[in-house]
Amino acid sequence: MMGNDAVTVSSGDDQEKAVPMWLRPIASVKFHGPCDIHLSEKLDFYCRVCMIAVCKGCKKQHDLFEHEMIRVYKVGKDALFKMKDLKSLWNISDIRPHTINDVVKCESCQFRLRSLGAKFCSVECKVEAVMKMNGSGSMKNEAKRKVETISEGSASNVQPFWKRPRQ
Repeated sequence: MMGNDAVTVSSGDDQEKAVPMWLRPIASVKFHGPCDIHLSEKLDFYCRVCMIAVCKGCKKQHDLFEHEMIRVYKVGKDALFKMKDLKSLWNISDIRPHTINDVVKCESCQFRLRSLGAKFCSVECKVEAVMKMNGSGSMKNEAKRKVETISEGSASNVQPFWKRPRQ
């Protein structure tokens, strides 16, 4: 059983529409290795006409013949393309975009957030942002969250939970 977004390829013409000819060898191309001609250059471009990886030096030669080039970026061991470079060339709607160095930050203090859905790093920051939105201005320093410390005088009254009398 096939889902709605499955593509059936039956003939050569249909296959060309599903995956363009220039894109087919891309999985076997070795990007970011040294160029055979310019040994100090890395293979950071893909020529759509020749269907090969090229370096910056080789790209100049390909540019003379007006070959279409796509920049290839390296993230870890992966070769990545910018979505905007591929969008007009092939249907990439079902490919998850990979963000590089795009860090979600707290809207109030710009602290790095681990959760992509979060807007604030703390209650303090959310309260401050809401107060600014409502025109109340910034919170006073005395109202900001601080690490609670127990003073010497009140420490004698504090008992561990397991030693408290039952009521």
